[in-house]
Parts: sequence; C-alpha cells; structure tokens
Amino acid sequence: MSGTIEKIGGVTLDLSDYSGEDLYSEGEAEEKLLEIVKEHTEPEFNRLIALTESWSALYHLSHLRGNIIDFFPISEDQKVLEIGAGCGAVTGTLAKHAGSVTCIELSYRRSRINAYRNRQYDNIDIKVGNFQDIEKKLKEKYDYILLIGVLEYAHLYIDAINPYHEFLNLLSSHLNTGGQIVIAIENKYGMKYFAGCREDHTGRYYDGIEGYTHGDGVRTFSRAGLMRLFHAAGYDYRFYYPYPDYKLPITVYSDDRLPFKGDFNDNERNFDGERVSCFDEGAALDEALGDGYFPFFSNSYLCVLRKEGSSGRGSGRCPIYSKHSTERDPLYQIRTDIIVDELNKKTVIKTPFSKEAVPHLLRMADAYEGLKEEFRSTSFRPCPVRKVYNRSGELMHLEFDYIVGRSMDEEMKRLLSLGKGESCVEAIVKFAEALRRAAIREFWATREFAEVFEVTGVPGSLRSMMLTDVDLIFSNLIYNNGWNIIDYEWVFDFPVPVDFCIFRAVSYFLSSLDMAEPEVFDGIFEKIGIDADLMDVFYEMEKALQRHIAGRHISLTGMYSIFGAENIHLEEALSKSRLLIRPEKPRIFYDRGLGFHPEDSLLINAERNDEDRIMFETLLPEDCTALRVDPGDFKCLLRIDKITLNGASYTEILTNGTGITENVIIFDTADPQLILEKVSGGGILHIEYHIATLDKRFFEPLAYEFAMPIDNGGSGFKHLLRGSRPEYIPVTLSDKNEKR
Repeated sequence: MSGTIEKIGGVTLDLSDYSGEDLYSEGEAEEKLLEIVKEHTEPEFNRLIALTESWSALYHLSHLRGNIIDFFPISEDQKVLEIGAGCGAVTGTLAKHAGSVTCIELSYRRSRINAYRNRQYDNIDIKVGNFQDIEKKLKEKYDYILLIGVLEYAHLYIDAINPYHEFLNLLSSHLNTGGQIVIAIENKYGMKYFAGCREDHTGRYYDGIEGYTHGDGVRTFSRAGLMRLFHAAGYDYRFYYPYPDYKLPITVYSDDRLPFKGDFNDNERNFDGERVSCFDEGAALDEALGDGYFPFFSNSYLCVLRKEGSSGRGSGRCPIYSKHSTERDPLYQIRTDIIVDELNKKTVIKTPFSKEAVPHLLRMADAYEGLKEEFRSTSFRPCPVRKVYNRSGELMHLEFDYIVGRSMDEEMKRLLSLGKGESCVEAIVKFAEALRRAAIREFWATREFAEVFEVTGVPGSLRSMMLTDVDLIFSNLIYNNGWNIIDYEWVFDFPVPVDFCIFRAVSYFLSSLDMAEPEVFDGIFEKIGIDADLMDVFYEMEKALQRHIAGRHISLTGMYSIFGAENIHLEEALSKSRLLIRPEKPRIFYDRGLGFHPEDSLLINAERNDEDRIMFETLLPEDCTALRVDPGDFKCLLRIDKITLNGASYTEILTNGTGITENVIIFDTADPQLILEKVSGGGILHIEYHIATLDKRFFEPLAYEFAMPIDNGGSGFKHLLRGSRPEYIPVTLSDKNEKR
C-alpha cells in the first residue's frame, strides 16, 4: 500500500509499510471497540466498559492504562516514539504532554481504533506495518521511546539470535541526546504468579516461573534478568514498581520511595480469566517488603533507560512516586507525585487529571489558609501549599513541602509491636480531646451536609469546627515539630460533627492492622465518647461520603463485581472433595482363581481429559479369570461411558452400588467396585467413565429412593447393565425442604 495516507480527525495514518493484512487480531472484540470509539468519546468509556462486561474493553479503553506514563515530565517541546501502540490506551496520555507522538503498530484495525479515540489531537502520526520495515526509514530523533508491553514480543519482529538485545541496540540510534527508553513489562517472579495468577501471555499457571518450557516464544524477565539485558546493551537504568501491575496501575513506587506495609490491598484484578489464590498476596508482599525483597516480587516493572554516560533534558526533577486518585467522579480525579530535584530536595505535587478537577484543587489550596487559622492554637499545622500556573494563567498543579518524619499511624503501630497498647489508647484519647477543643461552633445539619452525608440529623449535642477536614486520619499526620497535616483534600465549610472525624481516624487505623484487633482497643469508642447510636449514624455517613466521592464513576472494584473472573481460594477448593480425590488413579484387582487380593492389584495412571472423562486401557494377565475396578476410595456417582474387551462392548458387570438410571451408579460406600466376570486372559480392556463425589446431604436421600436390591446369586452385588433399566421412584419436595 505504497504512499497511502489516511486522516481520521487530527490523526495521520501512514500505510506505506502496511502489508494489507493484520497478522494478529482479537476479531469480533476489536470490531466492537472500533464501534465504541467511533460513536463515543473518552468520558463515556467508563460506563460503556461496565455495560460490555468485557476484559478487552477494559484493557484497551480504561483511563487507568495511561497512569503508567502520565507522571513522567514529558514536555510540549519533546518528541515521543511509541512502539506497539495498539488501540491507543497510552497514546492519548502522551499526546496531552508531548509536542509530537509517532506510533508504530502492526495492525491496521488497532491503528484505526487508536486514531478514532484520539482524533481530537493533531500531534499523532501512526505508522502501520512491521517495526523492522518502518525503523529503517525513521529520520527523527526522539526524547522518549516507549515499549509498553512490547519487549516480551521482540522475537516476533526482530530477526536475531538475541532479539531483545538487538531490539535495544536498534532503538539507541533513534534517541536524542539524553533521550530515554521507557519499558513496561511483567515480572516473571511477580508475587501474583506465585499466588496463583496465570501467566498473562500464555494463560498457563507458573509458566514464567518455570522458564516458559512450552516454548511459545513470549518471554518476560526477572529484575536481575532485565538488569543484565540493559547492562549488556550499554544502558543506565532505574526501576519503578507499578502496583498492582503496569496494565491498570494505581500507584507507582521506586527504589527511592518504596511502599509502606499495608499498601498492598488491591490484588483482585483477574478480569481476563480465572485464578487461584494460594495465599494472601497482600500479606506476602508485606513480608517481602519488610525483608527487603519487594523489588524482586513486584508484579510488574517500569524501567527507564538512558545510554551510559548521557545526561537528560528537562527540569532535572525526577518522579520517585505517583499515586493516581482517578477511581472517582471526574470532578475529584487527581494525581499525587513525589519528585526530587538535582539537590535531592523532595516536593509533593498534586495535579488535576482533567480540567473538571481544577476547582477541586483550588478549593484545597483555599482550605490551607482556613485550616491554618483553625489550628493556630493547637499542635496541628497544615502543610504549606503553592499554586503553580502555566503561561496561559491556568492552574497546572499544587506543590507541597515534603515533610520528613513518622506518621501517627506508623508510630501507633510501632508502639503496638513493642507491646505498648495502652500508650496507643492514650494517644487516641489525646487526639480526640485536641480535635474537640478546636470545635468552637455548634453542629446543625445544613442542606449541604445532607447532600453529602445523606442524613438529616445526628443524635446528641455535637460540635463542629469552622472548617472540617474529615480526612484527618492518622496516616495523614506526620510528626515534625508538631503534627503536620499532609492531606486536606476533603475539607467542608459547612458544619460536620468533629466526632465523625475522630470516628473516621480511629476506624481507619483499626481496619489497617494486619492482626486481630488487640484487646486493648476493646471499648475504645466508648472511651472517646462515641456511643453505639452515634457509630451507626457515622457508618452511614462514611458510606455516603464514599458515594459522593465516587459519583458517577464506576470503579475497578465495581467492575470486578460485574465481570471479574473467578478467584478460587485454595483452602476453600481443598475443602471440596473433588480436589481432594485422585479420580485418575483407579486400582485394578486380578482374580486368578483365588479371588481378589490387594497384593495382586495395580494402580493405574488413567488419562483425564478437559471434560473430566477418565480413560484407561490395560493388558490383562493370561491367567486372569475376573477383574475388579475400584474407581476411587470415596462415596461417589459413576457414569460408565464405555467398556470394551478386545474391542467388543462389555455389557454385563457387577457392582456394589445402586443403579439409578442407565449406565449411572450411586455408591453408598467408600470402596466402590465394578466386577467384570468371564474375562479372557491376555485381552485388552478399555474403560471410560465420569466420576463425582457426593455430599452425604444429597447422597442419603438418593440412596434411599433408588435402593433396589436385586438377587444376584448370593454375590452381594447388584446388577446394573444386565437386563432392563431400573424403574424410577417419584420424589416430591416437602415444605420443610423449601424453608430450610
């Protein structure tokens, strides 16, 4: 398709190197995505993802995808190359900040999806075709080259003995002086894979951990493996740790700002398929963090590479942490970053996710002055804030001083670890007293209060501050020459009971403990003057506040409740008898004229297919006159699908179970048996059947209803397949069963 140029909105598609055929596709799912982006705009995607109940739509259209790169200091005078741009999940985020974005994408249909969803931008150029063909024609130098979920596929488009190394070598020639390569990739040793998530690309359990023994070609790396690769290719590097992973990240950590214990509370993200939970992933990450192994077990990596010895362009400010508060109503969606400058000074920056959230940040800045006055005579002090505007006079972000110190939450947990629980209680009581002293006006329920908290009154005679920071929780208080309030995002100028702030702070602290609540906290709310009636109202107020913050946005937690895949908890699964048994391990007993004896038996390694059908074939001894098959050692339901001897159907068997329908036997014994008489020695026996364990609550009524003794010559067994099918006995459900 030589020389073909296509325009969609402001986006240019260059088809000069397109072969005319998409070599990979999600088929119908991509057609649906194309329809969505043609007919709808970005703000509508959240609702549409929930309606489609599709992992494909979530993965390609979620605004969370852009979180992996939006905190980077990309400026409007810089050029970006995005390789493997796909459906444009990250492209729009890049276009907001960069001067120009060049995309390379093999799929034409995905490129059209990208173009339609980002058609409002005029700085995107999409080149459709194979990377190696397009790379040779690239004349520009780029400040950033992005490989988001791409490096692991290098073998597909780089023809070399070591395609990963060769790929990085090729890219170096396209970097501007000081330019950087940004790579997002799964960690083959990510904790979620040990815990029971399938490998993302192959869908197999433990595939990456085991070294991709099936040889599909896709390859992810460990942290050490990536370091070796980067070093061999001549790059300096630094690592970031997206959590829960790089696909839908909420928080991005670094070696300069690692997580805190208790941060790992968002681990159920298996929208793409079922998973097993072998252990508490969050607790395991906490332990790894405490022992210094979090970087090894991080689920994903975000790596920033620069040629060895080169220096970068820009302000010299480097992000070391980014938290995305975007699972909210667009009116409140913001990002919080910690950046460090060349003098190693740290600053906290809060940036609006969109123009809709600018008023929210302006209110936060205004709240600083009010809170400073509110807490003038107390040990609480709000952290100073500065507004930063762009050349057009629009608010870019807020900047806060970075406060060094230990949070009240950390200090309380430290005291608990030392067995000083009473000191924690004393601190809580003093906290409550200090806040109440600052509450100088009477509380009454205003219209604004009812709109946010959805209650029209609160029992008792309560007090309120002039401005109320309801997010004055212990983790937002840092001790450094007094208690510094580092977050005052949720401040209300209408009356709010100060007791609600106290209740929130204590409740959040107790819920964050990674142990059973210590006895020392028994009756803690009564000790600080909050009775059961108040607690009931405050619980409802808290739920209403969360609804107010979430607004019309459907969070990932909400999405997971709609179409999250099954999460099989190992302990629960093991309590189910189906996973306790080994149905593919039947035992065969041979009768050589002296009856059946354990010493003349054989454990069979049967085949079990995807439909749970058990199948095996065995050669009988020459002197065998009868055969007994024990399909398991548990009470069960057995359906015989096929029995042949030397290729001929075998229709007469004896069993110690009860026939309930044709070819189906129920066994009220943990020693189920099938006996085949008159077998010829040396014959080939082939058996196929399905087997399921039975809970006695279901088994006992069935066994009673279908018990039909048949005289079988004193053998003690009942015939199933000899002669006609047993008759059914009607079963009527009683009222007791319905009400039980």
